[in-house]
Amino acid sequence: MKKMFLATCGALILSSALFAEGLDENSIKIGFEGYKTPAMAVTKGEFSEAKFNFKKDDSTLSKQLIGASVILSPNSIDMGGEENQVITDNVVNAFFGTLNNKNDIKVEIINVIEGEYKGTISAKVIINRQSTIVPLNYEILGNKDFRAQGRLDLFAFSNASKALKALSDVAAGHLGVSWNIVDIVIEGKLK
Repeated sequence: MKKMFLATCGALILSSALFAEGLDENSIKIGFEGYKTPAMAVTKGEFSEAKFNFKKDDSTLSKQLIGASVILSPNSIDMGGEENQVITDNVVNAFFGTLNNKNDIKVEIINVIEGEYKGTISAKVIINRQSTIVPLNYEILGNKDFRAQGRLDLFAFSNASKALKALSDVAAGHLGVSWNIVDIVIEGKLK
């Protein structure tokens, strides 16, 4: 009985050690998938720069993330390199130029629920002084790889319809349709 109790305690300590590490800020990539055309074709992009303000206590994900914030600039969007520069320019200038005059996007983490290798993050996305809560489900793969996904509905922001129309008007490849949903993907490594 004593051996079983010690083995259980050892497993719990090891288990909590696996989850007791924060994110390595330098490894984080923030990407997104937007949708275009009547067939809802995927178009992917990434913010090449992000200004993080994490909490100093990174002993767990929740301690590091609750109350943390990220500033994202539309000017740092990359839609797939130089071969897609026209697409990048359309997203930055037509879409974000209309949505929020290409001003920064602020994201604040308001809650984190940690489970075993899985959890949820509640992120408050602020654009043009308007905000919406985006739930992100995350997974820890191979004990070190962090991946979170969530879906943002752009209609939470008052200029979204105008911005989507502006993008459709300049981007012939959209065939007149730019969708209001954006899938957010965050990837990184645990320390």
